[in-house]
Amino acid sequence: DFVPGQNIIIGSGTDRENVVIATVGTPGSSTVSSASRKGTTSILVSGVAGFNAGQTISIGNGSNLETAVIANIAPARRRFGAPGTIPADTITVAKPLKYKHAEGAQVSGSGITLASPLTMAHNTGSQVAGNVPSPGEPNKYTRKPL
Repeated sequence: DFVPGQNIIIGSGTDRENVVIATVGTPGSSTVSSASRKGTTSILVSGVAGFNAGQTISIGNGSNLETAVIANIAPARRRFGAPGTIPADTITVAKPLKYKHAEGAQVSGSGITLASPLTMAHNTGSQVAGNVPSPGEPNKYTRKPL
């Protein structure tokens, strides 16, 4: 529920920093669960939550970074207590991949863009919060546009 112009807090304690959102992109964040080959259109991932058909995603990093458009997502059908291997969640892209991607490579939507650069380094998994109550001050809540 992030919106452009919203103030958010990244980190906590001495690593806490207040920033403003400039733009909100597409959601989704996962990793490649089994190495993918150049030229394939199916990517096995650790989860498909937040991803949607038609969405542009980024895969990999550095010289292997590429963008792709999602043609289809297929959540794995997990049967608890059933023997055998657990099937993988799959993202199918519209065009064949340009690069191979190792297990653990990042797969993500475009996320959010901040109005100014961060002033501190934040570890992976740092808290990101918006619309938090301010003790001793009036609470600020942002309504999401319709």
